[in-house]
Amino acid sequence: MCAFPTMETTKSLVSEIVGRLLTNSSGEARQSSVTLDEVADAIGAAAVTMPEIEAILDALEAAGQPVAAQPKDPPAALAQVLSTVRSFSAISGRKPNLAEIAQHSGLSLGDVRFALLYARVLVR
Repeated sequence: MCAFPTMETTKSLVSEIVGRLLTNSSGEARQSSVTLDEVADAIGAAAVTMPEIEAILDALEAAGQPVAAQPKDPPAALAQVLSTVRSFSAISGRKPNLAEIAQHSGLSLGDVRFALLYARVLVR
C-alpha cells in the first residue's frame, strides 16, 4: 500500500524547512539573505513537490527573507579550476580529486563541479 502525504504533513515539512532557514545555527534570527544553495541544503533528501518549494519560497519572502540567487561566472571558475589542476599536478605528479581542487583553488566543491560541468558543455 502506498502512503500519500497529507496536507498536514506537507505544512509541517514546509514550516520545518522555513524555520531552519530563518534561524542561524545558534537559534537566533537570520541577518543575511537566504541563497538557493541554502534552500537546497535545508530541503536535503526530503521528497518535496513543486508546490511545496513554492510555499517555502513564498514563506521566506513573507518573513522578509527573499531568496537571492548567487551569480555564477563559469568561465572564471573554470579558469581557476584548470590553473589549480595544472599547478597541483606539477607539484604532486598526480591529478587532484574534486576536494583537493576545491581546497587549493578556494572555490566551493559545488563551484568546482559547476565549472567542470560547464567544461563538458563547452566540448559538445
